[in-house]
Amino acid sequence: MNVLIYNGNGTSLNAVNQTYTTLKAILGHAYDIMKVDATTLKSEPWEETCSLLVVPGGRDSPYCQDLDGQGTTKIKDYVHGGGHYVGFCAGAYFASKNIEFEKGKELEVVGQRELGFYPGISRGTMFPGFVYNSEKGARAVSILHQKQSFKAYYNGGGYFVRPQEHDQVKVVCTYQDSGLCQDEDEVAAGVQCRVGSGSALLFGFHPEYDVSMVDLSDNDNKEQITRELEASLPTCREFLGQLLSDIGLKVKKVEQSVPDLTPIYLATASGALLKSVTEKLLDQANKSSVFNDTNDSFYISQIPDEKKESQLTETLQQLSLERESEDKSPVLEILYPALVLDEEKGKVPQVPEKSLTPLFDLRAYFEALSERRKQEWGGGSWYRFGNAVLYSEVITSTQTVLDKNYNFAQCLPTGLVCLATNQIAGRGRGRNSWVSQAGALQFSFVVRHGLHLTKSPVVFVQYLIALSIVESIRTRKGYEDVPLRLKWPNDIYADLEDEGLKKVGGLLVNSSFVRDEFLLVIGCGINLDNAHPTVSINDVIQKHNPALKRLDREEMLAHVLVTFEKYYMEFCEKGIGAWFLDKYYQRWLHSNKLVTLTTHNDEKAKIVGITSDYGMLEAVSVNNPKVKFTLQPDGNSFDMLKGLIIKKQ
Repeated sequence: MNVLIYNGNGTSLNAVNQTYTTLKAILGHAYDIMKVDATTLKSEPWEETCSLLVVPGGRDSPYCQDLDGQGTTKIKDYVHGGGHYVGFCAGAYFASKNIEFEKGKELEVVGQRELGFYPGISRGTMFPGFVYNSEKGARAVSILHQKQSFKAYYNGGGYFVRPQEHDQVKVVCTYQDSGLCQDEDEVAAGVQCRVGSGSALLFGFHPEYDVSMVDLSDNDNKEQITRELEASLPTCREFLGQLLSDIGLKVKKVEQSVPDLTPIYLATASGALLKSVTEKLLDQANKSSVFNDTNDSFYISQIPDEKKESQLTETLQQLSLERESEDKSPVLEILYPALVLDEEKGKVPQVPEKSLTPLFDLRAYFEALSERRKQEWGGGSWYRFGNAVLYSEVITSTQTVLDKNYNFAQCLPTGLVCLATNQIAGRGRGRNSWVSQAGALQFSFVVRHGLHLTKSPVVFVQYLIALSIVESIRTRKGYEDVPLRLKWPNDIYADLEDEGLKKVGGLLVNSSFVRDEFLLVIGCGINLDNAHPTVSINDVIQKHNPALKRLDREEMLAHVLVTFEKYYMEFCEKGIGAWFLDKYYQRWLHSNKLVTLTTHNDEKAKIVGITSDYGMLEAVSVNNPKVKFTLQPDGNSFDMLKGLIIKKQ
């Protein structure tokens, strides 16, 4: 299920980012947090998969201009039908029946609003000094909740006039200081409104704000505001989390701090490969063994013994302090096993001690890789994808490390995999995100695709990896009917009889081009073991047949890579043809599905496949099958499975 954050005209960039960060922290374990625009809310069937719609701060007049009519009607129907709405500041004005903002003053905005979740007036500003597009008039205000007071961020919000007159309204907190309101003893700062079978939480202040993310440089009271709000941040999170829990959302009970980054360990299938990779990296590093690139800097070192470990720690701390002083991210540490001189010992995988990577068994992975290759023609001795691995227990993002550091990636062999148990800044395709948790298999790998491969357009690589993930499971003996399917263009779904379609994986492919070849970074997130936010692949397997063995990450990764390399070699030789498309169509969800083309006067069309040139979706008119349409996704449209395709303009 999704939590949607409105990101349309009028929203404040900082307000959107604050809302996203906070909701990711308290709801991200159970929901996909997504940003959406007005077009999405007006024309896509987002309601069925939405647990919460949030409209953040900004200016409410543009919200009205873009959403009034079709948009507000859909939002009202969603909430009345049992959905939930949260409005912060401008999002609360927008959801009130009437607003009076700076009435009688230069910035006056007065009028009715279509949503009307709060059936009275939202009046502001509550405190003087507000300046549009600025934090100059911001302040830390005292909020009363259940007889306790805490500080929260405020900048231009309102209060809810005489809420006691409305039976469906419950005051959840009040302003301790009455501010510009002179006629009420208790001034409502936050209200919960019953709306049909659903509810709306509206706030005149910002319980979602983390002051460390706010630029208060033009505010005369920035030191005091920062000090007070830093101290109250945990209370604000607890307050907001409790209210969201009260309306039925699954809130993370214990606030978890962002884990510290851990070393990235290099492991290879042989000593020769380890020597080759480390030499290339060190050749590009400076005299301090630091490889500086566009996005990150990497400290390259052999895994230290106990005597040298403290010295290494001091070196890294110093290097990271230097980067932080320049407002850059900390240095990433890449450690490799000692190089072996013995030729026989160099033929086996070179991996760090298991105690250094307790959550992923690199030796077991290489054994699984070898065993899976033996199933291929000739024993698969020439296969190379997965022969080199960069593994970290906690990393920023496997995709970022490879895709945003081009010179670093150029030193890595084709097929190298960057793998992590936890990602603290993961990346997803379009506006979709992947909840990065320890039970997922999360990895990215490098592929170099030559321009001379004219029969093999690079756009099809995303289809190859998507099918590889599904086939790596469904080609196993006993697993042939496990209900894993492909959603075009790049998602993996479980097709469950009693629950319908549930997303269990996603992927993205980033590319850069230089010297007649594409450098591709293929990123995959596969939910192997997490029960939330959707369902795990292992749970799907067990539900299908309890006798089947659950898959571990080491074996799963090995099978995906071998399957992909097999398909990729055939793709480079033959291009896209029946050898691939027959399998792909057998696994995808879209054959003969009827869709409505909103960009073609709502014409009905039937999906017939993907085009052989650019991999677009191909459909034919229901009324005239001779008329064909070529369609493309608009960033993982909500309704790809609901009968509506939106063509990118």
